Amino acid sequence: MSIGKSIFLTIRVKFFFFTHFLKSIKYYLNLRFLLFDLLFSLAYFFLNPYRISRKFLEKKFNKKIYDYGETPIIEMEKMIKFFKIPSNTTFLELGAGRGKMSFWLYFFFKCKVIAIEQIPIFVKIANFFIKLFRIKKIEFLCKDMFTFDLKDVDIIYLYGTTLPTDEIKTLINKFKKLSARVKIITISYTLNQYDKDFISEKSFDISFPWGKTKAYLNIKGEKKCF
Repeated sequence: MSIGKSIFLTIRVKFFFFTHFLKSIKYYLNLRFLLFDLLFSLAYFFLNPYRISRKFLEKKFNKKIYDYGETPIIEMEKMIKFFKIPSNTTFLELGAGRGKMSFWLYFFFKCKVIAIEQIPIFVKIANFFIKLFRIKKIEFLCKDMFTFDLKDVDIIYLYGTTLPTDEIKTLINKFKKLSARVKIITISYTLNQYDKDFISEKSFDISFPWGKTKAYLNIKGEKKCF
C-alpha cells in the first residue's frame, strides 16, 4: 500500500470514529452508562483489543490473523430500529469482542443479552463490569461459537465478515436446528447465499470504519412478517 493511500485510509477511519462519537454523545445523558463507559475505557486504556485478538489468534492458529472488529453502537441502533426488534427479547451476540455493544443493548434496549467470545481476557473484564454494575440480564461466556449450544434465543447477531465459507456453513447447520421464529442478523452477506433454507427478509446500508456494506435480517423457511 502506498504512503498516500495509507494516510488517506487513516484519515477516513479517524473521521469515521469522530463523527460517530459526536452522534453517540446522546447516550451519555444516561449517567449509569456514562460511568460504565468511563471505567470501561479506562480498563482498556493500556490494553489494545486489536493486539490482544491478534496474539490470541496467532497462538491458536500459529499464524498472523487480523480478524478483530467492533460494531459501532450507532449502527446497531439503526439495525434495532430498521428491523423493528422488540425490547422483550433474548439477544445472542456471536463473537462479542470486548462486549461494549452487549452492554449498550442492556442499558438502552433493556433486553437479555448472551455474549459469546473466545478470548478469555475480554470475557474476564466484561464479567467484572457485570458484577460491578450488578447486571443480571447479561451473560458473557468464554465459548467457541462453533461448538456453543444455541437455544432459547430470539435474535442472533453475527458480524463475521471475515469468516471462511466452511465456518459460515457450520453456523448455518446450527441455525437450522433453531425455531423458525429466530431472526439472524448478518453483515455483508445473506445466509441464503450458502443455504436455500434461509431467506433475507430485510436489508439496508450500514457503515463500518472499513467502509459501507449491508445488514441483513435472515429467517428460516417461508417469508413471514416480523
